[in-house]
Amino acid sequence: MVKIKKGLSDADMLKGFNENLTFENGMYAEEKVTPSKIKGAKAPAKKELLLPPEAQERLNRFLLEISMECLQKNQGGCSWKVAREQDQIIIKPVALAKK
Repeated sequence: MVKIKKGLSDADMLKGFNENLTFENGMYAEEKVTPSKIKGAKAPAKKELLLPPEAQERLNRFLLEISMECLQKNQGGCSWKVAREQDQIIIKPVALAKK
């Protein structure tokens, strides 16, 4: 059994390895393998809410309560309209149009 060195990439570990054709892998022998064009998966930027944790929790609770009321009254969901008036931020629910 061959010992694999540490710190090698997958391609380096499998260098020189030839797989025997079987029923499972023989079907795809004619297909060309194209390398992936994705260079490196970047993690999406973390969206951070600039509120203290207790204020964020209260805001989430109020939004959930209003969403539930909209669901019960309108038998449908709602989206949120966010507006700024001088030094206040106004968040209003807007009923979604029914199809």
